[in-house]
Parts: sequence; C-alpha cells; structure tokens
Amino acid sequence: MVQFNLRLFILNLAATVLLGSLAVKATSAEALFSPMPCPLQLPWDEEVEGETYDCGVVLVPENHNVPDGRHIELTFLRLKAMSLSAEPDPLVYLSGGPGGSAISEITSIAPLYQNMTSIRQRRDVIFLDQRGTGHSTLIACGPMSAAVGIAAETMDIGDVSIQELETMNAGEGSIEFVLSLCAAGYAGESIDLGQFNSISSANDIALLTRALGYVGQYNLYGTSYGTRLALVAMRETPDRIRSVILDGAVSPATAGTAETSTKVRYAYDTIFDLCMADKFCSDNYPDIRQRFIDLLEKLSSDPVTLDPPLIPNNMVRARFGSIEQITPKFFAELAMLNNGMARGGYATLVPMIIEAIELKDTTLLRKILGGGPIEEEVVVHAPLSFENAIEPDDVFFAPSLDLIMKFAEDHNDLESPSLSKNWVQSVIVDLRTKLINGEPQPVIIKSLVDLALLPIHGVDAERLIEFSDKNLSVEAAGTANSLVQAMDETDLRLTSWSIGDIAAQMGGFGERDGSPGMAVAMLMGINCIEEVGFTPTSFVEELLSNTPYPGLELRGVKDYELARLVCDFWPRPFEAGDIMYPVESDIATLIYTQGLDTQTVVKFGEDVATLLPNSFYHEWPTEGHVISGRSPDRCPGDIAAAFLDHPDSEPNMTCADNPYYTLPFDLVEGAYKNEASDD
Repeated sequence: MVQFNLRLFILNLAATVLLGSLAVKATSAEALFSPMPCPLQLPWDEEVEGETYDCGVVLVPENHNVPDGRHIELTFLRLKAMSLSAEPDPLVYLSGGPGGSAISEITSIAPLYQNMTSIRQRRDVIFLDQRGTGHSTLIACGPMSAAVGIAAETMDIGDVSIQELETMNAGEGSIEFVLSLCAAGYAGESIDLGQFNSISSANDIALLTRALGYVGQYNLYGTSYGTRLALVAMRETPDRIRSVILDGAVSPATAGTAETSTKVRYAYDTIFDLCMADKFCSDNYPDIRQRFIDLLEKLSSDPVTLDPPLIPNNMVRARFGSIEQITPKFFAELAMLNNGMARGGYATLVPMIIEAIELKDTTLLRKILGGGPIEEEVVVHAPLSFENAIEPDDVFFAPSLDLIMKFAEDHNDLESPSLSKNWVQSVIVDLRTKLINGEPQPVIIKSLVDLALLPIHGVDAERLIEFSDKNLSVEAAGTANSLVQAMDETDLRLTSWSIGDIAAQMGGFGERDGSPGMAVAMLMGINCIEEVGFTPTSFVEELLSNTPYPGLELRGVKDYELARLVCDFWPRPFEAGDIMYPVESDIATLIYTQGLDTQTVVKFGEDVATLLPNSFYHEWPTEGHVISGRSPDRCPGDIAAAFLDHPDSEPNMTCADNPYYTLPFDLVEGAYKNEASDD
C-alpha cells in the first residue's frame, strides 16, 4: 500500500472537493406522508398499482432527538390485504445487508412475493426501504469515488500521485479505500452518518406506521440484518410490536463481521449431521467429518493440482472461475456456492467430493463440477460510438463517463411524458455534448457529482434551477428550467429518484438494485457503528485458531483489519453497552434458521431463541440464506401467516416435512456414479 497519511488525505480531499454544499432545509417535526407512484412495479399480472398495491414517502427526522432538524425520506411499497375485513395490524418487511432494498426485493424475487402473498391474505404488508437505502434518502458511495479523480486531476493533493491512487484503488483494500472516502465525504456534506443505525431505523418504523394510519400495533418480518433490526425494535419500541418473524436470525450482540472468517463451518456441520442420520450416506461415508478434517490438514500443505485446470459448469464457474488447485479455500467457496443455490446446491455431493479428493480421483471431480471447455469468444467490432471514443483521464472517472455516454445514447432520441425523466435526460445529454466538444473531464464529473448529491438535501425547484444555471449550457439550462417550472411535488420527488438512480451507478456497481444491489455505505457503516468498532482483531484470531476445520476460512485477519480501518472514518454514536447486547423479550416470535446458511448461521438463531421465551423455532436444514426468498412452495409464508393469526400458539409446520427439504444422498450420488460407470 502507498505509504502516506491515508486518513489525513481522505479528510482533506472530502473537505476540498465537496466544500460549499447546499444548505440543509429543516421541516416539520411531524412525520409527513405523501402518496407516490411506485419507483418499481410488481411484475405479476394480478397486481395493479393503486388497486392491489401502492407506494409513498414519509418524512422523518434524521436525528430523532432533534425532531425539528434535518429530515430524510423513507419510501415504501404496500401490498394491500386481500380480505375485505383486513386485520388492523400490518406486517412491516425489513430487508438485510445492511443496505438492501425491500422494494427491489419484492419486485424481483418471485419466491419472496409468493410467501408474502400468504401473509397478505388478512393484513397489509409494507416493504420499507430503510434510511440510507433503495429509494429512501440514499447514501451512495459512487459520487465520492468520482470525487477522488476530480481532486487528483485539479488540486494539490500532497505527496501522492494519481497513478499511486489508481494502484490503491485497484489493489488490496480498494473497497475499503472507497468506503473511507465515502464516509468522510458525506460528513463534509453535513450528513450525520451516526444517525444511520438500527435504533434510528426502529424509531422510523414506529413513525412510518403511525403516519400511514396504523395507530395500534404492527408486526415485523426481518430477513438477515433485518432480523437484527427487528430485535433492536423489540427493545426500543416494544409497546408498538405485536409479533415478530426472524428469517435468518442474528442478535445485536453478535460480531457478525468478525464471525465471517469461520461461519462456513456450520454449513459443514449440518451436512455431516444429515449424512450420519441417512443410512445410505453413513454406510458409504463412515467417519466423514473426521475424514474432512484430515483432508483439510493435508490440503493445507499438499494441495491437489488439476492439470489441465478444471473448467466448471456455469453455476460453479460464477464462483470459482477455473480451478487449478484444491486447497481448504475450495471448500469455503463451495459452502458459499451452496448457500446461494436451491435445495442445497452441491451439499448432497459433499461426501463424494471429499472422497474423490482423498483418492485424487480428478476424473470424478470433473464429472461433478465440470462443464467442458470455455468456448472462444468471438470478438465483434462494433461501429465506433461516443461511449468507446471517450478515454477517461483516470480510473475514478471511468464508471461515471460510461454512465453519461450510455445513458445519453440510450435516451437521446426518446420522448417521455415524464417531466422528471425529461429533466434528467436534458442534463445528461448536455454533459455528454460537453464531453464530445472537449470540455475538461474534471469539470464534467464535478457537475455529475453535484447532481448526484442533490437528493440527500431534498430536491425542490429552486435547487434544480440553481444546478442547471451553474452546470449546463444556456440552451440546455433553459430547457431544463422550463420543465422544472411545470413540475408539482410528485414530479420533483420522481426527479429525485431518477437522480438517485444515477448516483447508485456512479461507482460502477448497483447500490439500489443489480449487483450487489445494496447501499455499500450502509453495509459497512451500520456494521462499523454497531459491532466492528467494539470487536478487536484478537477475536478473529481466536475464531481462526479454534475452528474444528483447519484452513476453512473466508476472510482472514488482514481482511478484518482493513474493515476496522474503514470504521475509523465512521462516527461512533454508541458505546458497546448501548447497542451490542442481546435482546430479551416476551413478544411472540417465530424464528427461521437455515442449515446451509453461511451468513446468518444456525448458531446465531439458536442464541437468539434462548432469550425469547415466547418464541417458536424451525430449522430448514437443507436450505441457504433466507428461506422466504428461496422456497418454491409457499410453506414458510403459510407457517408465518398462521403464526400471525395466532402468535401465542405454535403454528402448524407440517408443510416443512415435504421431501423437497431433504438431501437425497442416494439419488443424486447414484446419477453421478452411474454416469461414471457408463464412461
């Protein structure tokens, strides 16, 4: 890594590039609700916006202790109950991450929609984009990454060159570098990132439901990090909460980021337990757990070489690329692959894979994982477009330049009835024209950064006109300003969302949807504030030294040290005793864990259940992370709906006995062994 004062550089950079931001406007202390067109539509034929579902925005204080201060927006999508006599207590769905978008999830994940359909039979279901995420006031890191290039190209940044910054951005710790700049940059914009935490979000839920007219109690459905948030809400606003469902449970007391180093161990515990309970598997693979431990020890010093490299099938290739050696890391990655696949992925074949590697039977291993040679790419020489005619001055500008050129080319000839889309189109097309005409890239990117940061201060007509007059050509500003003058409050908010779509893509990755589909500032920031800052590196060292499976790790000590470095740039609004402690509650709770989950592992859910005396617990042993987003038969939703109707009684869970939720060791293995014998 480049040797200079990184902290001082980032703080100075943020102060220099972002100095002079627009003043923050305060609003009423009351949470205000505005109905809005949905930012994303449900794609299923039976859903009609305005009839079966609706959306809106609620304004809440950024700091709940300063109700008359700066406000932020919370956006939601509501599935309306199918019953004509709906229950008065809605369900509020909380996505994970931190940083995920509930609206994006319900509009794109079919199993989640099906499971929530069971629940909405008798009550409304509200999908809330938490503060800092999705179509709520979004804290996007892409604009701050682009700001590095502006400073490097136009300012005196001390003893570091743009080439050294580019090396840092491309090398080890690159994401940590961007996140550190992101935190410092938003602090320079007068955004109190310390208020983007689980306690604030718990209070947001209470204000949002009341603003929507639900003055009594409500129910919570949390997934992944959303379960941590739900538990914090149980502690902070217990009188408002009727019942809770935790899908992939994790306690606020759990050091989840540090635990990432060895969490995959629990998925292998599940596989070996299921194998021992299955006659076929236990007979054919006796002592498989100990054999796995012995194999990991051997692979640490003597990896199995695959020559030629194993070219996996498409599903495996997405995780591994080509496989040249089998080391313990292979099994850590395999667990992560299984976590994301239906019905356990390759979990059923793990005993056979272990034996194949023991015997160095690479032929069988290739049959299990292989997909044949990668076809040679045919290079098609497209006509030269503006997009590939612009050479970025540095790597920090590249994603933003691509965004400008692609957006402008895709939208230049389109006529939209939307004032908001037309306004954004007029801005981006003008920026593209300036690029083509040779205006300096730092000037163009600075305009794009200014645009991207407008929504965090609230978009109104005055600010849009001020931006246009400052950054656009006279002709383009005239066009843009005439559009603004025709806008009402709904148009202005839609414009804010459209600008947010641009901000979410400026880092070269999706911070609203796509990949990774979450606000990375919230992913890191909330974890920094609530657990990483209180968990020393020695905790990771202890986990790694005590794991029963040697070398089976996803992240090492150095990875965690980089995470802690990023956390130095985040505010510390809490002491450990304020936030990082277990929740004890008598609120009725349904807890789901998944045996092959490598993110919120079974042990996390078991720990949560011990302090919730009125809880019901079910493990889905063959499934990965978040059962509601993967189950094809609505079983988790049916159980949840029954629980919500009568939270004091254990729901009927017999649908979980479906053979789908088992690992058929004999059937799956037989297919591969027969194929091998046929050859």
